Amino acid sequence: MNRREIIWQLSHHGYPKEKLESMPMTDLAKLFKQTSKERIMDYMNALRADKEHEIIPEDEGNYIDREMELVYHAISIEEVNFPILYDAIERIFEKYDLNEAIELVLSQASDKQYKQMTQITEVAYRAYQEILLDRIEKLCEFYPAEERFEQLKFYGDRREDINFLRESIANMSAPNNQERLSKIALLKYDIICDYFPDSMYENYEEFYENEEKKNDIIERIMSLTKAYTRAALKAKKFQVLSHMERVLVEDRDREKEEKALIKQYTKKLGDVILSEDELAFSMTLKEALSVLDERDVARIISNFDISSNPILLQRFNVIMRDNRRTN
Repeated sequence: MNRREIIWQLSHHGYPKEKLESMPMTDLAKLFKQTSKERIMDYMNALRADKEHEIIPEDEGNYIDREMELVYHAISIEEVNFPILYDAIERIFEKYDLNEAIELVLSQASDKQYKQMTQITEVAYRAYQEILLDRIEKLCEFYPAEERFEQLKFYGDRREDINFLRESIANMSAPNNQERLSKIALLKYDIICDYFPDSMYENYEEFYENEEKKNDIIERIMSLTKAYTRAALKAKKFQVLSHMERVLVEDRDREKEEKALIKQYTKKLGDVILSEDELAFSMTLKEALSVLDERDVARIISNFDISSNPILLQRFNVIMRDNRRTN
């Protein structure tokens, strides 16, 4: 902004034009910045009053003065002190939104710095949004995963409203509130999980369709079976994938259990066949049929030669025939 524009601006805010004309450029620039700062502060106060926010504490003026001084010192030197600048801007965001913060920072900047300072403030704003969302995530750390996802999405969708995020953090951080809200989230989840399990997907669809969650379950399914390609699995909804995984896990566990039982009854039947105890053979055979498929039992017996013992062979045929009738 050149000398003429500064004089024109200041003259519209009550300063005598004649006096302004006689002032050196350095004094004009200083007066312009001071006036701009006062106008911005008046605007901020009016906004806060209009939004029915809490009355600004008396020391808030000192707070913003301190941050403005830090901004000024950070950008007035030949090489901008970015760490100090970013810290000061972040603290400004604790009280003001993006547009307000830009105005405050620009009030300390030279004309040639306007574009750079605007960009820096916008970048700092995005980082500050993430800081607020990280705080919220921390406050939700004891929520069930599904509820936490829903909450973070809710607040993430409102990232542009940092006043809302700040107020939410203050509310969630109030004494006992974090514990109380965590219990509410857990209670809601438990009710759905225990009493309406078929509604889990409907209530938490976005959580279950989340790419990371979906990829995790696809990896688990592919470790259980080679029957599906990754592309085929990705095309399925999480609810279907979850059912597939459950069935595959049940099959795996059943197969593992059957292998253990086959090993167990191979030894038991082998022992009674070797002892030629017909009664023990009959009891063990029936016991095996109660926990194993008939084909598995027949396969076990085929490992032993019972044809040389007609009584055992007859008992085997009778018991197997009776088992088929009852099943």
